[in-house]
Amino acid sequence: MGVEQIYKTYTEHPDPVKAVIKGNFPKWLSGGLVRNGPGMFDIGEDKISHWFDGLGLMHRFNFKDGEVTYRSKYLRGETYERCMKENRIAFTGFGSVHYPDPCKNIFRRFLSYFRMEEPTDNCNVNFINIGDDYFVCTETKMMRKIDIETLDTKEKVDVSNYVTVQVSTAHPHYGLEDGATFNMGSQYGKETSYNIIKVPRPDKGQKDSMEKADILYKIPATYPRSPSYYHSFGITDNYIVFVEQPLTMNLLRLFTARIRGVGMNTCFDFSSTTPVRFHLVNRETAEHVSTKYMADSFFVFHHINAYEDDGNVVVDLCAYTDDTIMNSLYMVDLRKSGEEGAKRWREKSPDVFPRRYVFPINVTEDTPKGENLVKLAYTNATAVLQEDGSVHCVYDDLVSTGDVPGYEAPSVNYWKYSGRKYQFAYGLCVHDRGTVMNKLVKLDVMNKKSAGFWHEKDMYPSEPIFIASPDSKSEDDGVIVSAVTSVLPEKPGFLLVIDAKTFTEVARAEVPIDVPWGIHGTYAPPQNKA
Repeated sequence: MGVEQIYKTYTEHPDPVKAVIKGNFPKWLSGGLVRNGPGMFDIGEDKISHWFDGLGLMHRFNFKDGEVTYRSKYLRGETYERCMKENRIAFTGFGSVHYPDPCKNIFRRFLSYFRMEEPTDNCNVNFINIGDDYFVCTETKMMRKIDIETLDTKEKVDVSNYVTVQVSTAHPHYGLEDGATFNMGSQYGKETSYNIIKVPRPDKGQKDSMEKADILYKIPATYPRSPSYYHSFGITDNYIVFVEQPLTMNLLRLFTARIRGVGMNTCFDFSSTTPVRFHLVNRETAEHVSTKYMADSFFVFHHINAYEDDGNVVVDLCAYTDDTIMNSLYMVDLRKSGEEGAKRWREKSPDVFPRRYVFPINVTEDTPKGENLVKLAYTNATAVLQEDGSVHCVYDDLVSTGDVPGYEAPSVNYWKYSGRKYQFAYGLCVHDRGTVMNKLVKLDVMNKKSAGFWHEKDMYPSEPIFIASPDSKSEDDGVIVSAVTSVLPEKPGFLLVIDAKTFTEVARAEVPIDVPWGIHGTYAPPQNKA
């Protein structure tokens, strides 16, 4: 058995299962690691085509007083219920196509092709926290409210009922000072725009945590009929950072996909010659920095962090050369086993690099052209003002590829260092080229080197989450928690706890059931029931 076991259909375990603790589990650690991701790929005789489309499976490791329990539940949204009722794939996703119900007569099946299908509420990517409320989300305009402790599914929330967007990201950011939730979503049409959404911290007694949501600013799309795809964005103390990248969606193809019987994956185009444009928008004044910051073509899923330093905005992200990753996650490939599967990973897995870009904020008519405007001593990133008024930016590697082969699923000490100058980042990297990312890594981004690894054969850790120690005194004073998937039936999956400073394992909490790999997760502090 090998990595293909990650991509099997999982059985849910809705009742808490007590974990077996090995090592010294921190007594102060309280709350839960909650994760979300695709978990069901086989529905009746149908098989999900793309990993992004698997039905959402939430799971939670709950920890209190040194004890740990585990539970998992499928999201009981309309998409899930329809699939279960019809015993087939009953929705169109990224790469999986929903065909009309074969039980309908020919005329009704024909007409169904011309009706716009409601966006799926298969919210299988991440969590959004607004006040005391938690929602699961994907990259449509639909969210589902959930009980963060029991993982029970609650009401459906249509984001477009509050703000004008047709899609939104599954990567929110939070204001460390004001408690606001920020997100981004696109509005398609003649004047396509990328809209920055701000949801203020709910007032005490406010029943609908979304009711004060508003559009902070609309960034006009450079190409309105072929807007950029984006999975995340950046934030600093004063700015929202948006990357308009050359992976674009052809809106004509997108709006006719149902008639043509194809998934969203057929609507994308990537250009290796079209430059990336970075947009900076002030969080308080809603002013769009007029300077055009440009860079050579690349593709990004995830931002690592961003901050301001001496008149510059510094942006760290995980960069791919192109969009190969989007087409490397089809289930027919992921489920290949043995040497065939290893060969697939060696040949089809794209490289991804941690990079730093720097953008000087105050570019004026007096700014010299043709010279590097970046004066920060700790980076080799450059920004050069061109004759046309744009600033061409060249990245600096955060670490050598020989030291860290690939880097994804990034995280930082979020609640103290998100949007602020920092030193350490955590993530996943590749232990060898014959498999998916299976190694945890700590990066020292100021000294451009790795600062620790964790790896265990046949074990696949998830996105690492940092939890600060009580009264922590330094940036890495705390623990990293990660849900680890085992591909061996004789070895259990577990919650891994790592000392973030030394990056050594301090404890694990093993459970005698399959732990899914998933996509994203978060730390949920203990709920105040008062």
